Amino acid sequence: MKSKDENLKIYLFTFLTVFVFLWNFWFNAIWIPNESFYAEAVREMFESGNFLDIYYNYEPRFEKPPLTYWIIALSSLIFGINEFAIRLPIVLMALGSIYLTYRIGSLLYGKTVGIYAFFVMAFSFNFVINSRYASPETPLLFFFTLTLYLFLKGYKENRFVYILFSYVSLGLTILTKGYPYFFVIGGIVGFYLLIESQFNFKEFFKKLLYLRVYLGVPVALAIGLSWIVYMHLKFGDAFWNVYNEETIKRAFKEESKLSDLFFYPIVILWGFLPYSLTFYYSLFTSFKRILKDFSFLFSWIFVMLVVFTIAKGKIPTYFIQAHPALSVFVAYHLVNYNPEGVKRYLWLASFIIPALLILGLNAFIVYTFNLDYFYYFIILFPLLYLLRYKDYKLVPFLSMMITFMILVVSLLVKVENYRPYKEIGKIVNQNVPDRSIPLIIQNRFFHNMPFYTKRKVLRDYNENQILEYYKNHKYTLALVEESSLSKIDGKVLWSGYLYPNSESRFAVFLRNVAKAQKGDFSGFVKMYLVYATR
Repeated sequence: MKSKDENLKIYLFTFLTVFVFLWNFWFNAIWIPNESFYAEAVREMFESGNFLDIYYNYEPRFEKPPLTYWIIALSSLIFGINEFAIRLPIVLMALGSIYLTYRIGSLLYGKTVGIYAFFVMAFSFNFVINSRYASPETPLLFFFTLTLYLFLKGYKENRFVYILFSYVSLGLTILTKGYPYFFVIGGIVGFYLLIESQFNFKEFFKKLLYLRVYLGVPVALAIGLSWIVYMHLKFGDAFWNVYNEETIKRAFKEESKLSDLFFYPIVILWGFLPYSLTFYYSLFTSFKRILKDFSFLFSWIFVMLVVFTIAKGKIPTYFIQAHPALSVFVAYHLVNYNPEGVKRYLWLASFIIPALLILGLNAFIVYTFNLDYFYYFIILFPLLYLLRYKDYKLVPFLSMMITFMILVVSLLVKVENYRPYKEIGKIVNQNVPDRSIPLIIQNRFFHNMPFYTKRKVLRDYNENQILEYYKNHKYTLALVEESSLSKIDGKVLWSGYLYPNSESRFAVFLRNVAKAQKGDFSGFVKMYLVYATR
């Protein structure tokens, strides 16, 4: 990648990557349920002036450590409490994670591998779908990757200052998602040093002494556990009952199944698209020299695979933190592996099959959602690139980039027509400015309603509970179903369709949006916003 033509491609693809990540990231209303926890908790921080205790819907929220909330709060302090400020640090950390992947690839195998690692990482599926909304997954990935990069740089260049900063970053990692990540990262580093020591424990302990764990571990734990100590002192058992539910119970108390052994290998297969087949093929071809040439990457992937396979709770996003290692491993083979004969055809298939599948997916999206015909030409760009440059290695990257370009430029704009949460919030605040009047929601809960209505939301009230509240209170503000509307003598401020399920199951949500575009609202529920005074 040294010619002017190659450099031009690098600059162009880098620009397009940044463009897709930044374009319209603020456009959609806060997603439900996960993003709502962080958006509303930050809003309540500013409302109360208390940035240490985390509250959602005016109730303590103990499930996750505070660093993601604080990062979003800092952005909101600068840009105001809005979708732009809430998502900006997440998007920037996603781009930062891609850059760190480039740096790790460059440090281990040279700049060309680093460049390819950048592109492989950029649109790995499970990573990129978590990079545009506020949740701890992307901040965790950033600090996780930063910790391992700083360690590796300090270790390779014999510069302890980088190792010291890696301990600080480890503390921030713990402060983002919890103390289990101390053991995950510690396991990766420890196993890597054991391999580097050729499993000689005397040499291994010498390397540990060089890392000055006696100094670094207290630094990391002082940062990472500071919030836990504070919450213990202030809330005691109320905090631990919830926090341990999120950590200990999820890790050890759920039932195991034989299929759990294959959970994360399957997650890699779809979550690391479009280069998952390339990863598995590369792993097969280089298995005999995995410890010699890929010790750091192998330690990273292997430890995470073992730890999260042993843990009873299985969530695909847990493995996003392995994507930088997967990306560098694939990038190394993109640069250095040039097979002949049958192996070459298998190697090519690992690129072409995902690219064709994604091409079909893109055509399906354009057709199903009746997007502009221009997109039919856009989705063919990877194939035209292949014909022009004979460069099959970046065709999967370009295919997936087109997918997310369609998503952010057009599809998410259409989707917002079926998400009237901001409109409801505006109507509530204009007509019922007294925020001491709660919003009642019948039979369900829309998690972003506290954020947009700026008040307490009483969730999952049945009809009898709503009518009882109506009889005993001067003011009643409620989102009700049609069957209850006639029983409340109030003014209808808004009516329309709302999606009653989690938008985290995004494919299911999109399927219902596609049906709604054709007039079939069976996946939605008709609701009425009623305001009654007595």
